[in-house]
Formats: sequence, C-alpha cells, structure tokens
Amino acid sequence: MNTILELLKLDLGITHNERDTYFNALIYTSIKELKTRGIDIDVNVTEDQILVADYSAWTYRKRQEDVPLARNLEWRIRNRIIQKRAEIDV
Repeated sequence: MNTILELLKLDLGITHNERDTYFNALIYTSIKELKTRGIDIDVNVTEDQILVADYSAWTYRKRQEDVPLARNLEWRIRNRIIQKRAEIDV
C-alpha cells in the first residue's frame, strides 16, 4: 500500500505527509469500488498499483464535482473486466 500512496502523492504533486491518513482511506475505498466493478486488485502488481493510484487521484480531484469517470480510466477498467471474462471463458 505504501507504493500506491507514493504514486498517488506523486500524481497530485504532494510531498508532505499531512494528508496520508486521508489518502490511505481514499486508496482503501478506491480498491473496494474497483472490486465492486468486477476487478480483482492485487496490490503487489504494478498495473494494479497504478490503476488504484490513478482512480484515487481522479476521485480526489473530482470529489466536489458531479462529473463522469475520466475516459481513460473507464477504458482501463472496461479492458480489465473484458480480460477477466476472457480468462474465465478459456
């Protein structure tokens, strides 16, 4: 989880630790939200770490706006769901 936290902070341009408690909670809820979308997250896999960090950063930036999910994130999530279905069908 520390890697995801560091990736999130780099994305947001934050170098201090004052919001780490909030960011850790945000990461945890982001993982849960992605799991409800049908994505199994392995926090030790680089691709999953980046997806969670990006999703968390988007959530943080847009927390006060009512906007749809960023297209690049939506595509990555859809691709992961399709990939999972393809593995099950094999």
